[in-house]
Amino acid sequence: MKLLSVLEATTSHFTKHGLPSPRLQAELLIAHALTLPRLGLYLQFERELTAPELEILRPLVRRRAAREPIQHITGTTSFSGLTLRCRSAALVPRPETELLVEHAARILAHQPAGLVLDVGTGTGAIPLALARRQPQHRYLGLDISEEALLLAQENCAHPASAPPEGTKVDWKRSDLLHAQTEVAVLLTANLPYLTPEEIASAEPEVRHDPILALDGGSDGLDLFRRLLPQATLICPTLLCECSPHQTANLSALAQQFGYPHTRIHSDLTSRPRFVEARRDPDPCLDPHFA
Repeated sequence: MKLLSVLEATTSHFTKHGLPSPRLQAELLIAHALTLPRLGLYLQFERELTAPELEILRPLVRRRAAREPIQHITGTTSFSGLTLRCRSAALVPRPETELLVEHAARILAHQPAGLVLDVGTGTGAIPLALARRQPQHRYLGLDISEEALLLAQENCAHPASAPPEGTKVDWKRSDLLHAQTEVAVLLTANLPYLTPEEIASAEPEVRHDPILALDGGSDGLDLFRRLLPQATLICPTLLCECSPHQTANLSALAQQFGYPHTRIHSDLTSRPRFVEARRDPDPCLDPHFA
């Protein structure tokens, strides 16, 4: 069977199962199965696939049609210039979070070298991406999940996502900031923020992520209510990701817990997504802060 015919059949199969962007999904999966770059498929449309190649591909197509995330099937995802290993131990890093990295890098560019904390680090995506952009700082990724931290350590050691030589990135099992006493220059947090209702109605792929990485309680902000009073003691600046309908409430919570200067940033679709909170005004952006 020729590659083009396999691609068309796979695209049709994914369309029937309601997958978004079925042609792209088919291309990514076939490229993975054949160990080719995706665009390389276009140079081999007339190639006859061998029986062993088809045997590799078939179970992968079944898994994706069952709405298992393609990142779990291929084992990797692209994030902010890195190639990260992925599996069900941690949330698949989302494209929106790349903007959190950009805002954090901007903040860190104006800070003296110091400790940067990432709470709920999962795959380690945020500290590893920041280490490439601002290597003068030290990074500590915290997570309550031992499995997630093992994945973060793998990513830290892999050449496609490792920090620059000389930049220190560590990992620690912790329930939020429990027992953390060292002062940090910045805290980033992409904590679970979905409500039970949102989890129940989410795309099937989302429900393959660990519930620990999704469930934020009745209004999605339970973990932030615990984090903020802990953070006040050791960190003057926070940058948090949440749902667009939560940013106003999260901003108010930050002000309540000792961060009077807040600013809301939008995501790639121009929806409010990130809350930047400071104890003191940002000298670079003072007019924009509440």
